[in-house]
Amino acid sequence: MQNKVVISRVAQSLVLLGILALVSCARQPDPRQQEATSLVNSGNYEQAIAKLEELVAAAPEDSRYRLDLVNARSKYANRLIATADSERVAGRLGESKKFYLKAQEMDPGSARIRQGFEEVRRDERHAEVLKVARATFEKGDLDGASGRVQPVLAENPLNIQALELKGQIDDKRARALMASPQLESAFRQPVNLEFRDATVRVVFDALSRSTGINYILDKDIRPDLKTTISTKASPLEDAIDLILMTNQLEKKVLNQNTILIYPATQQKLKEYQDLVVKGFYLTSGDVKQVQTVLKSMLKIREVSIDEKLRLVVVRDTPEAVRLAEKLVAMHDLGDSEVMLELEVLEVRRSRLLDLGIQWPDQLTLTPLPSSGTTLTLNDLRNISSDRIGASVASTIVNLKKQDGDVNILANPRIRAKNREKARILIGERVPVITSNATATGLISQSVQYLDVGLKLEIEPDIQLDREVSMKVSLEVSAITREITTSTGLLTYQIGTRNAATTLMLKDGDTQILAGLINDEDRRTANRIPGLGDIPLVGRLFGSQRDDNQKTEIVLSITPRLVRGLARPEAMASEFWSGTESKLSTRPISLGIAPSIAGKPGASPVAGGAVDAGAVQGLSQALFSWRGPGAVKVGEEFKVDLLVKSDRPLRSLPLQLSFDPATLEVVRIEEGEFFKSGGVTTNFAHNIDQTNGRVFIGVNRTGAEGARGEGGLVSVVFKSKMAKPNSEIRLIAATPVTFGTGAVAVTLPKPQVVSVNQ
Repeated sequence: MQNKVVISRVAQSLVLLGILALVSCARQPDPRQQEATSLVNSGNYEQAIAKLEELVAAAPEDSRYRLDLVNARSKYANRLIATADSERVAGRLGESKKFYLKAQEMDPGSARIRQGFEEVRRDERHAEVLKVARATFEKGDLDGASGRVQPVLAENPLNIQALELKGQIDDKRARALMASPQLESAFRQPVNLEFRDATVRVVFDALSRSTGINYILDKDIRPDLKTTISTKASPLEDAIDLILMTNQLEKKVLNQNTILIYPATQQKLKEYQDLVVKGFYLTSGDVKQVQTVLKSMLKIREVSIDEKLRLVVVRDTPEAVRLAEKLVAMHDLGDSEVMLELEVLEVRRSRLLDLGIQWPDQLTLTPLPSSGTTLTLNDLRNISSDRIGASVASTIVNLKKQDGDVNILANPRIRAKNREKARILIGERVPVITSNATATGLISQSVQYLDVGLKLEIEPDIQLDREVSMKVSLEVSAITREITTSTGLLTYQIGTRNAATTLMLKDGDTQILAGLINDEDRRTANRIPGLGDIPLVGRLFGSQRDDNQKTEIVLSITPRLVRGLARPEAMASEFWSGTESKLSTRPISLGIAPSIAGKPGASPVAGGAVDAGAVQGLSQALFSWRGPGAVKVGEEFKVDLLVKSDRPLRSLPLQLSFDPATLEVVRIEEGEFFKSGGVTTNFAHNIDQTNGRVFIGVNRTGAEGARGEGGLVSVVFKSKMAKPNSEIRLIAATPVTFGTGAVAVTLPKPQVVSVNQ
């Protein structure tokens, strides 16, 4: 019966082993599946999918292969979608489409892919809109360009091209908004003035007729205000400034050829002077110091600082702000830094010799009790040599010699800002416990820490000539002895050596500080009196200890400039600031115009008039009109202004006038005169429909001017009401040439247009 039981158990074990073997075979990884998994993990999705498709085709009943194939397709589709999204955001829409199509092959029903195609179509539509917006922007139509960009950003706030174009539009608007009007360079043309006791109004009337400059007089200027001026071949703008300054007047430039003249009183300055707010974000300068400089030197009216942001905000006239920019640039220089390479070497040498016999130097006698442990008076009466205990110290033979040499080296490197202390501590902090007792008997303890070791402080001062001045403070300390107080507290005796000096080193120079030497020589002897003093033999009756210790500290310092102080350029550290009562970036002067200076024939017209460049052989600029003589009400028509010049022109500011009740300006087009030779131009215009004025400015780029004959500008009008004779006039033209020399202007007769029903 027992044998049957054993056989049965063996059979059960064999069956169990068979089952385990089958399970093991079922779970054994398939090498082909492992290869496909490895391809997926390495990013070779296409090869992995092809491999898995082969496995699924070979064993369609195996769910593992199908599951791995689905997972591989899903991962590959996600990778393709992410790449397509990146390409779309970067603006490469064609590449984005390719990746979306490939992702759709992997996952045909993905909603994310359908959304990606919709976003690509949207971006393609936006690209066309932005292309038109860019062309509009390049033509100078900021409002039109902005109107096309805004809908794009409303649909896709992250469109990179739209954001970039919007930034350019905003930047150009800001620059145009902050740019103060300036007189055209044509008003630097030379003039000869000869007036004696003439009123200011008469002088400016003559200038307006001869040069085309417009002026407006404030109502508070006295009509009898007179001036006397006699200049030859002087720039027009300088002459105007001197006339105004000598008569306590100020001017405000309204546009390229118009100025407003008003009395230079405090009230009028408040009414007419424009104020600008400017913020300066400092990188290294002290905001308080900059604030003090601006208030003391420029008398800036309003200065506010934010120390947290290192921001200085000023509000004053544009001239004051321009000067403030120069002063801030002088103070806001980058902090200089230096890398200090240090080497600290402590050389310690010790010599110890302990030689001789240390005899007992003390005998202690103690009475012994007769019985028990207590000594009685009776014991003292019966004292004898047998009742006295003797205690003698041991005899010690000292035969010791010890030599030691120690080098302790520290090689730190520390980077320090200019005039900022750099601290180095190499050592340890030793705790010192102190006890405090109060009147009530309460005792409290506190712990203080002492720095023991090497302490080094360096404060660099970087000079402009790449030299570094350094204040060096060195302290070397060590625990020489531990002291235990009567209360059981442990204190320390600390030995220290200090050195402080100031060095001046060039960039890369090395200075060595040495001589901090501590030399100790101690000799201690224990001898038997008399016998120990005998020469030679005395060594047998005593012991002598010779202890010699010598320590030296050596410090090496090498400064290496990381960023030195840069000496400002002369133009940045010296500039004009105006007078005591008026800030200005240029001095009061009356320049000499080279175009007519020293040439014969430059003489003023008699009778106190103005001659705007009367030189023999002066070049001419002739203007003429071309347009219809009669139109009907409501009809649009074009009028061309032609110019003929025998001298190369660089720019030509114009001012036209028309009857606003009869005509309305529809648009203004640039002619081909300044575009000759394929040169690009800058064309700008301003229409004042209410007053019937058109202001036009055209500037030719490049180094050569335009000459000859051609269309300058075309103005398209629309007739509003019937009128027999409606005039279109050229009321001002100021040609600017390349090189020296002036151009005489001959204005054409008005273009007369009859508007019929």
